[in-house]
Amino acid sequence: MNPSSIPNQPAMSEQALPSEVSIQSDTWLNRYRNFPVFSKTWFRYRTVAFVGVYIFIAALVTVIAAVTKGDWKVYAVTMVPVMLAALSLTTVGQAMAVWVRKKNFASRKETILLCIALLSGVAISYGVAQATDNLAKFVIYGDANYKVVSKNKKSNADHQHASASATANAASAQTPASVPAETSAASSTKNEENSASVAKAETKEKPADNDSVKLDKLIQLIIGSFPIAFLIIYTASGFDLWFFFRQRKRLAEALRQQELKRAQDARREAELRLSVLVAQVEPHFLFNTLAGVRSAILTEPLRATAIVDHLVDYLRSTIPQMRGDGTSEQGRLAKQLEAARAYLGLMQARIPRLSYSVESELKDAAFPPLLLISLVENAIKHGIEPKIGPVHVAVNARYFDDGDEEKLEVSVSDNGVGFGGTTSGSGIGLANIRERLESMYGDKAKLTLKARPEGGVIASIVIPLIA
Repeated sequence: MNPSSIPNQPAMSEQALPSEVSIQSDTWLNRYRNFPVFSKTWFRYRTVAFVGVYIFIAALVTVIAAVTKGDWKVYAVTMVPVMLAALSLTTVGQAMAVWVRKKNFASRKETILLCIALLSGVAISYGVAQATDNLAKFVIYGDANYKVVSKNKKSNADHQHASASATANAASAQTPASVPAETSAASSTKNEENSASVAKAETKEKPADNDSVKLDKLIQLIIGSFPIAFLIIYTASGFDLWFFFRQRKRLAEALRQQELKRAQDARREAELRLSVLVAQVEPHFLFNTLAGVRSAILTEPLRATAIVDHLVDYLRSTIPQMRGDGTSEQGRLAKQLEAARAYLGLMQARIPRLSYSVESELKDAAFPPLLLISLVENAIKHGIEPKIGPVHVAVNARYFDDGDEEKLEVSVSDNGVGFGGTTSGSGIGLANIRERLESMYGDKAKLTLKARPEGGVIASIVIPLIA
């Protein structure tokens, strides 16, 4: 069941993620984590979870405002823009991201479009917040009244500042009458010097104080903005985007493992079917061979000895293959040809009218075990034995170029009764061979059967050439 080098991603799935990828949560707050990020199902469960939290917060704030008997106008002007902005921050960018993910773009293009979608959602949410804030103030206060209130507040503040300044100037203008003029002049001179020195000291210390105040304000601004920034990133799916990249990588690996397991299971099933078929055929073959030996012992001792010798050669070459697990690594073309030659020699000893040839353009190559001998047995059983008169079986192996790939073709041809006899090429053994080739090579291998013009059938197996 799959990085920027990945071509197109698998089609968006609405099914729950495999256990290797999801967190397997069953609560309504985290249920969306069990589905692919930016899928429709993920979007639906995530929206329900976040809207549920918003409703709880709004209800809690409403209860607090009612208990404390706060100003409902201030409550409405504050809560309405905040809730609408949070709702748009939760849904707008995510909905665009779902659309992008559904289009199944190439990996790099998809990444860029997802980032643009989420950033666009943040920008739209900011616009919604500003618009609803102005609208709420206009509806609650009225545009003219709101401006008058703001202007009156500013005028009152300016009036208070002017009154304080006037009071300070009046206090500094008063001087006691009992103090002589000279003393007043001296005091004035001394006060001016002290004021000058204090002013110089303040001038020297003021820049340092201003820098310290600015730094403190900056630190407070950063500390105060961090929780808000975290909430915005979390609500706007900033962390979901990171989960998406991580999930995509893990999901591709999980799908690859599932495909590998399915291929191995299919291959194992095909091997099992072939083994069962061999187990069914071999006893019948051995019984017939031993019966031929028994009948030839009295009349043709040399022929009986030849049958036994060929039987030993055949069993020596085939039993190790039947004991193995049937993998392609254990199968070699040279051994398959040797087994076919021993089997045809045994059949020739039983059927003297049979002639055969085994030829190959290659010394050796990888070839699945028991496939070639199955074709040879099929030719003998359905083509040669039913025919009266001289018969011939030819086994050939060759290689050829198929585009950019080299292929190996192994064929078994006979001049027997052909398709008009006892077989049509659709038996259980041939079906198992086709399934086995498909499980091992996919569409790169095939089994074909066709009639020969001079009579008989040619069966050929084509697989990729592997040394």
